[in-house]
Amino acid sequence: MIRTERRVRRLDGWGFAGEMLPPSPALLAWLDARLGPGEPFPIFDPAAFRPAEPAALPELGCDASRDGLERLRHARGRGFSDLVRLRSGTVPALPDAVARPADAGQLEALLRAAHGHGLRVIPWGGGTSVTGGVNALAGEAPLVAVDLAALSGLEELDETSGLATFGAGSTGPQVEAALEPRGFTLGHFPQSWELSTLGGWIATRSTGQESLAYGRIEQLVAGLDLVAPAGRLRLPALPASAAGPDLRQLVLGSEGRLGVVTRATVRVRRRPEAGRVEAVLLPAWTPAVEAARELVQSGVPLAMLRLSDGAETEVAMAVGLAKSPFAPLARGWLRLRGVGPGSCLLLLGAHGSWNAVDAAFEEARTVLRPYGAAWLGVRPGRRWTRDRFRHPYLRDALLDRGVATDTLETAAPWSRLDALYAAVREALAPAAADGEREVPVLCHLSHPYRDGASLYFTFFFRCPTDPDAAVARWAGLKRRATAALTAAGGTVSHHHGVGSWHAPWYAAEVGESGLAVVRRAAAELDPRGVLNPHVLLDGADRLEE
Repeated sequence: MIRTERRVRRLDGWGFAGEMLPPSPALLAWLDARLGPGEPFPIFDPAAFRPAEPAALPELGCDASRDGLERLRHARGRGFSDLVRLRSGTVPALPDAVARPADAGQLEALLRAAHGHGLRVIPWGGGTSVTGGVNALAGEAPLVAVDLAALSGLEELDETSGLATFGAGSTGPQVEAALEPRGFTLGHFPQSWELSTLGGWIATRSTGQESLAYGRIEQLVAGLDLVAPAGRLRLPALPASAAGPDLRQLVLGSEGRLGVVTRATVRVRRRPEAGRVEAVLLPAWTPAVEAARELVQSGVPLAMLRLSDGAETEVAMAVGLAKSPFAPLARGWLRLRGVGPGSCLLLLGAHGSWNAVDAAFEEARTVLRPYGAAWLGVRPGRRWTRDRFRHPYLRDALLDRGVATDTLETAAPWSRLDALYAAVREALAPAAADGEREVPVLCHLSHPYRDGASLYFTFFFRCPTDPDAAVARWAGLKRRATAALTAAGGTVSHHHGVGSWHAPWYAAEVGESGLAVVRRAAAELDPRGVLNPHVLLDGADRLEE
């Protein structure tokens, strides 16, 4: 059964209080060999927090909290600099209130008040943004964060059509818990699934870990309702339409800049009878990428594919992910073939009927056999499935030991992936600070398509104990890596979104004319720029704010 009980969110880190994922001794030894010793990053005492008085606000038309800790809780997302600011108590700005509309009518009243009085409004969703998308900025007009938790739950399920309508504030567990007793699933499982909301997935154009089977959120959304300062946008659920440009696609990925999604109708499927994830070792990165491409382009019916490069595979071994009674045999077999370090871990998932799952893996074996694949079985896949929503907790545990880590993701055609992979690694290679032997960089390929795939990078560095120095170090690394991946032909984001941190690179991807189209749409729905004015369209460098 899906776990849905109310849990307390952490104020100074990722996720829920009491949840943790401590690094293994082997991982710490791996990091220490590359980064050298560090000092734990400090944690401030929330009891000592003394927020500035909030600005005076007009009547908002809904319940709103002015409590200091509530405002702090809704002041930032959960990117690296957000964690540093929350953990150190150095958040530069807070919302002046946290509003909780009970329905779409109250949200409309709130936006009318904001429009009339020059307020700024940030839809907070699950607060899991890692792009600066929900951050309060200093010096702005009075600011209200909007929590849509009350606009949640299943409103209607059309079992014949496979359509389910939910309030946009529904979290991942709430969505699946409502569908499970009826035998359905949405199948959308981003890593933030336990915390993020349906409206947030739509706003950021999210992708779930089983996108090969279910598709991205834009394939799952059939219809939606959006509330903006200028009025409502109602887009009915239809299987397809040739009635002009698809406005659903305009709302998807708009990050709250055009309006606030209040409800959505999504395409759901019958829950599969069976499913499993198996692990494979392949000799080296470049041929492993070719193998992944062939798996997808030959139509092997997989639900998930995740290929780790040699460095990420080393770390997977260090944290015990690839533990298997067959792992030593597989490594030995690869060594006999002249392959040693640098082998790559491939996780493959399939679901459906028992026979369909078996058939999918048999097809995969046939495709992978010429690439020298060594199968590790189901144990690594079971462990990955068990821990997949817990991995972000590792960031907090590493900060306790003075190690900082962050991620960036992109996507490109298959023909550009090798150059893109090399460009990001080369951009970070000369960035090691005093005392560091290197900036370790891991990468995995996931969310493959017939024409390309996503690359997801993780990098580590020794974290200064001064929060401003820590943010500055992170920002420098992120600028280098993002500039490299966009110059190499990758998108600025495959599934995290643009927010404010990626906005300087957004215009280059869509062009000035494309940017003008989005600006005009925003001006039509939100004439005074009430909603999230710092995301998407503001190209200022805000990485250190």
